[in-house]
Amino acid sequence: MTKKTVQVILSKDIDTLGKEGTIIKVKPGYLRNYLIPGKLAKVATNTLIHKFELKQKDIEIKEKQFLKNCEENKELLESFNKFVIYKKIKEDGVFFGKITKKQILDLLNEKVKLEMELNKNQLEFPELKQLGKYIIKIKLANSIIANVTLEILAE
Repeated sequence: MTKKTVQVILSKDIDTLGKEGTIIKVKPGYLRNYLIPGKLAKVATNTLIHKFELKQKDIEIKEKQFLKNCEENKELLESFNKFVIYKKIKEDGVFFGKITKKQILDLLNEKVKLEMELNKNQLEFPELKQLGKYIIKIKLANSIIANVTLEILAE
């Protein structure tokens, strides 16, 4: 018994499947229950394949421009020596409260004028519990990650 698959063209970028315009094979149930209701893919017919081949050139140009913008933003972020947050501390060097991703995003947006909008999912950092320097990783694109130094100081 063979497993049935359906050839589809992705209408949007999906992290687990691929980029917009990619032709992939999926199971019919996945297509029917997830991709079509979410308008994420269409069944690959000859006319759709031809249209997406023409559209693929535009997508490649946009991708190159996006990567160029990400590189510029990475250089801009890394050009700052460090970002500083001041917190009230206890006697043992541990500070009150918690530093959230939103606080870090607000600090970055205040100090650096980026061409692109950052969101919480792009930030990656260790647990911030004590004073000191920490490295914040900002994922701008799949292959472009900016490393920023965040220093937490006592008020």
